[in-house]
Amino acid sequence: MVDARGNVEEIFDSVQGEGPLTGVRQIFIRFGGCNLSCAFCDTPQARRPVATCKIETDPGSGRYDFIPNTVSVADIHDVVKKLRVPGHHSVAVTGGEPLVQADFLRSLLPVLTSDGLKVYLETNATYPEELPGIVEHLTYVAADIKIPSCTKEPERFDVNLEFLKNCSVPNLFVKMVLTEDCVVDEVLTAVGLVSSSGKKAVVVIQPVTGRRGEVGIGGGTLLEVQAKALEIYPDVRVIPRTHQLLRLS
Repeated sequence: MVDARGNVEEIFDSVQGEGPLTGVRQIFIRFGGCNLSCAFCDTPQARRPVATCKIETDPGSGRYDFIPNTVSVADIHDVVKKLRVPGHHSVAVTGGEPLVQADFLRSLLPVLTSDGLKVYLETNATYPEELPGIVEHLTYVAADIKIPSCTKEPERFDVNLEFLKNCSVPNLFVKMVLTEDCVVDEVLTAVGLVSSSGKKAVVVIQPVTGRRGEVGIGGGTLLEVQAKALEIYPDVRVIPRTHQLLRLS
């Protein structure tokens, strides 16, 4: 087995709480380190590489051990095998931003898929140049296009479009997290990127959600944005986050 090593914040078993696959059982591998600093970030602990990796001891137990970073492909493979239960849908690779550690992913993903597991990558869609050697191992990609008025980050729509054009996977989801500060024209521009990319994707408008499940944008605004977005692209859904409601990670 390849002895590549990477920085991983945690590995645990849970259900997917966002997007069209809400409710499916997944093993989550959360990478440490991100190239962005979004105002509403819900995983601030993973913005930078971390000293230890938190590993759930048994599926769904909420009990954890800690091992020092960095971790090897073999370390992750062993944990995934231990957490796997009948009916697991896929492995979710998230962060942070996983593509910050693209070389490590190129070593890890073939090992995960060799066990028959499907891989779901969650990414901020800002590293199109890193897709070769990775995208061919992915079944699902959730590309999170950041809306500048919501994230307080610079616009990256050009690089987002390049990412979408080069992201050829069986299932593509494009997520946009909206806050009460959202500028509707920015959202519509982002929806237009999906249309112009030539890819068939599900677009998800996701209201920002607090740690207790409180939604940070009005339902009327969400309906307004969705109605305008549907004039541009035929599959735009409003789907809130659900795992906070269940008190899950």
